[in-house]
Amino acid sequence: MAADKPVKYKKLLGDAKAAIKNQKNQDNAEKNLLAVINREDITQEQRAEIYFVSQELERSLNDAENMKMYLKQAYDTVKFFSTILKMHEYLLACDSVETVPNVKGEVKYKYRSRSREVLKSYRSYVLSGGVFLLKRNKYAESYPYFDMYLKSAKTPFFDNYPAIQNEDKLPRVAYWATVSAYNANQPYNVLKHIDEAIAGANDSLRSSLQEYKVRCYEVQQDTANWMNELLKGNQLYPENDYFYLHLMDVYIQEKQFDKGIALCDTMLQRVGNRAVYWYGKSQMHLEKNEFDSVINAANEALHADTTLTEAYYNRGIAYLNKAIIYGETVCNDVRNPKCKRERETLMDLYRGALLSLEIVRRRLPEDSKRWASPLYRIYLNLNMGTEFAEMEKILNAQ
Repeated sequence: MAADKPVKYKKLLGDAKAAIKNQKNQDNAEKNLLAVINREDITQEQRAEIYFVSQELERSLNDAENMKMYLKQAYDTVKFFSTILKMHEYLLACDSVETVPNVKGEVKYKYRSRSREVLKSYRSYVLSGGVFLLKRNKYAESYPYFDMYLKSAKTPFFDNYPAIQNEDKLPRVAYWATVSAYNANQPYNVLKHIDEAIAGANDSLRSSLQEYKVRCYEVQQDTANWMNELLKGNQLYPENDYFYLHLMDVYIQEKQFDKGIALCDTMLQRVGNRAVYWYGKSQMHLEKNEFDSVINAANEALHADTTLTEAYYNRGIAYLNKAIIYGETVCNDVRNPKCKRERETLMDLYRGALLSLEIVRRRLPEDSKRWASPLYRIYLNLNMGTEFAEMEKILNAQ
């Protein structure tokens, strides 16, 4: 059986124009036109025409919804806006096709002038469509409207229209586009307009947007940009702990403890005497087994914030480690006065550990895997039999 002959382009074009005239079957006519756009017999001029006529079909559908509004009849708001978005998409595609030189090496714009007038007439509705959907938390649906509003302003259509290309509201639209993309979990689209959004935002919003950048690069596993934006965020927005805390995590994971200490010192100078920086410093010193420095930093953290349980933990572990190390060389001759002093020093270290770790236990009773083993050793060395037996039971139950 012979294969069906392809429908001639002239017939498809005629069907489309009839659909526009009769206000019927526009969707089907548009579908049939677009289906042949990459067919070998379709010329460059015809491809441009397909996009332009497809725009006219969408405009016909939009006119129908607009008429319903005018007559106060039930209408489809989403369809009203979506047809306008498609009009813009087709006109930009049409212009893109015409931008390519033809077989004679010429560039001819048959539709640019008419396309520009359409874009100018319907431009505000693109923005309204995005806002309409954003207010209803339709983030994935709202993004293309904001993206189109920004993208179309930068097209050659408006090269001689600075009022459009430099419109005051563009940074705000870039912010809406970024928020929509972020909430729709579209990291690539977040990054597309975020720099423009940051440039037009206030300090509070800039800090949040910088967070968006960092998070998106992390999702994309772009380690170099992720680290660069973390450092930039901490430099520009030191009051936002997000950047500081993530940098500290990096320095611990990479065992770059001196960098972590330096960061804490910088933050203490730039931002002020905050417990989180002293705690971070105690953590870095603990990783380096610099126990006196751990204790000093933890004390400063607790002076600034007595609720910081982790600072008590670091201080307790530091005292315990000092006791263990000191105990390895302490004299055991009870008749020697020097040995007695050394034993008392050792007990003081264990008592220092006890004070801090019992606070941790009271505050984190369910976290026995952290405090049970240290307290077991402390109770043993302080001859606290009842407490030692209790801790032994806890450890055996783990």
